[in-house]
Amino acid sequence: MLDSNHDRRPVPRTIPTLLGAMLRASDGILDMLPVATFVCDASGAILRFNRRAVDIWGRAPKPGQTLEKFNEGVQFYAPDGTPTERSLLAEVISSGRPVRDVERLFERPDGRRLAVSVTIDPLRNARGEVFGAVGCFIDITERKSMDVALEQSRLNALEQEQRLAATYEHAAIGISEVAPDGRFLRVNEAICSITGFSREDLLAVHLFRHTHPDDADPDREGFRKQVAGDIEFYSIEKRLIRKDGRVIWLSVRSSSVRAADGDLLYVVRVVQDITERKAAERRQRLLMDELNHRVKNTLATVQSLASQTVRGAESPQAFRERFEGRLIALSKAHDQLTQHHWESADLRELLAGSLAPYAGSGPERVVLRGEDVMLRPRAVLTLAMAVHELTTNAAKYGALSHPNGCIEVRWQPAPAADGGSCLQFDWSESSGPPVVEPQRRGFGTRFIEGSIAAELGGQARLVFAPEGLRCEIVIPWHAAVVDGRQTYED
Repeated sequence: MLDSNHDRRPVPRTIPTLLGAMLRASDGILDMLPVATFVCDASGAILRFNRRAVDIWGRAPKPGQTLEKFNEGVQFYAPDGTPTERSLLAEVISSGRPVRDVERLFERPDGRRLAVSVTIDPLRNARGEVFGAVGCFIDITERKSMDVALEQSRLNALEQEQRLAATYEHAAIGISEVAPDGRFLRVNEAICSITGFSREDLLAVHLFRHTHPDDADPDREGFRKQVAGDIEFYSIEKRLIRKDGRVIWLSVRSSSVRAADGDLLYVVRVVQDITERKAAERRQRLLMDELNHRVKNTLATVQSLASQTVRGAESPQAFRERFEGRLIALSKAHDQLTQHHWESADLRELLAGSLAPYAGSGPERVVLRGEDVMLRPRAVLTLAMAVHELTTNAAKYGALSHPNGCIEVRWQPAPAADGGSCLQFDWSESSGPPVVEPQRRGFGTRFIEGSIAAELGGQARLVFAPEGLRCEIVIPWHAAVVDGRQTYED
């Protein structure tokens, strides 16, 4: 019953097997990332990569190919064009220290040269050991080209000023001319569109009037140095409060325009709205953090499943069957979460998927009763594994092992002892073989009771009634359901 303990015979398991199962469960997250991403093991073998990575590489790695082998024949250069042989991935795996925003140039097989910004983070297990790495890289070729163009514009400011008048109003980026005392002398239509202020509004105020208070000082200090002649050019990213009250991010490049005798005539400021880029960077950081968290949690879950399963396995074959079944249940739960962007999953769909092989084998073989409930990600994973254990037990020893046996699952909101509300989940088996309570508690029993308490703060109770096994689970509503309901309504 529910995986009773037997001889503890060691069964071989390999880290690649665990990593493979873990990464299959994380595939959906990789494809959600807005940047090129790959995952390697400790040997440098590429285990997973997303479509964006293939777009930038210009080709896809072969299965099991190491990053070093994949990059054979590809020359990498530092931003100044100096060839470099240093492997960033090898450095991260050997030292355990991440690398952040390192710029590299490389030439693709089709001859196209790209510039990328690379970030690589080590992956560690519960003991702190590095077992792989997650790398992200962004195509910054266009941005680097823009930097070169802007630098050239700075060096030739006087010559460019003569051409500026003809294209000033039609430029796609915001352009302004600012007097040494900070007054706007001239602004184009694009900067009015970016800020939401009219030309008259801007010409009537000081340069830093609408800058976000937290970002004003760095820009003010750069402008002061420019007026004093300490610097000729500076760039800054800052927030600005639009006329409609919305806060946006700007990229500002400020260049001095001087007379022949060196006196400052005015400052040309080129402004771009980078709000979407900042939002994408924030989403990238959040998704990277989430990926790292999911990878670690999945590895810990897989390791625990392997350890607990091997204790009750009578043979290597028995271990393999039980372990693969539990991995498949975990993978299916991850699939449902991926479909909903890791925000929630439907409880009825979760149960229907687990019990689908038995639902059509007879009338009322499997009955599901309950209102529509969207579960939180942690509740999805925990209940999916608990239902897998119950289903496996029912198929081997319980109602699903008998042609007339049936299972009824009910769930509903219920009042909690603390005055709040909870999700009540009841599994009932009937018309199967007579049930006898096992003398020893197997892994399935321990897992159901332990995981519900540890992961969700709830309670689970197994009742071995002669007419059929019952499992009663109670979970705090806020820990299980995404709608945020806190109190029970009669």
